[in-house]
Amino acid sequence: MPAQKQSRALDAASVAEFLVLLMLIYVLAGPLSGTVLSAHAWFSAVLTHGQLQVESTKNLAQQVLVASDRIKKLEAKLAEAQIEITKLKQQSRDTNKLRQLLELKTHSERKAIAADVINRNPDNWFEQIVLDKGTESGVALGSAVVTSEGVVGQVVNVSDQSAVVRLLTDPDTKIGVLVPRIGLTGILSGRHSEPAVIDFVPIGTNIEIKDKVVCLGKGGTFPENHPVGTVIGVKRDNNATTAQIEVRLAENCYDLTQVLVLPPLQD
Repeated sequence: MPAQKQSRALDAASVAEFLVLLMLIYVLAGPLSGTVLSAHAWFSAVLTHGQLQVESTKNLAQQVLVASDRIKKLEAKLAEAQIEITKLKQQSRDTNKLRQLLELKTHSERKAIAADVINRNPDNWFEQIVLDKGTESGVALGSAVVTSEGVVGQVVNVSDQSAVVRLLTDPDTKIGVLVPRIGLTGILSGRHSEPAVIDFVPIGTNIEIKDKVVCLGKGGTFPENHPVGTVIGVKRDNNATTAQIEVRLAENCYDLTQVLVLPPLQD
């Protein structure tokens, strides 16, 4: 009997221990399962966020490439438009110059021959140009060459169908000029791309900036009172007894397309 009682007591204790263990597992399993689920959810969220970020970055890169391509195409179209506008502006300038030349030709008291500039040598860009008219068109050696803006130069060589013009910017070119406001006369010389000059002007001459300079026109070559340029400066010479007048030429000899040739007046 005592042995049976002892065996029953052990069985009861084992059952109690088992029940306590079950209760402990139940108590611990709840929070642990929640933690495991939370960790899994967090990890899944991180993966999902990373995938979204990657996809978003790819989309953004594609949008940047598309935008860049559109910008390049627009820039190309803009460049083409600017070239076209430049051409149209140049054509407009040429048309206006031609119209002014025709008007000058109509009102000229001398025979005027319209000519195109067909060549100029880069080595003497500010010295000479070649025209497409020669003796067959009436161009003569020594003819004055002008535009509606001002004097260009003088014919120094002529053939049947072309003529070489020495420009006013050539230092070898000398032309008699007049400052109408004060009646001052002088000889103007070219200086390539630098302003032309009138040398040996008496000190104290009442010359002013922006005074107009025109052709003296007494030799029968250049038309009287045709524009030559504008005074832009006065410098005292080294000898301190005379001054030098700087003149900006009225015509841009760097950019010539059409001109008028005026043969010398016959005695």
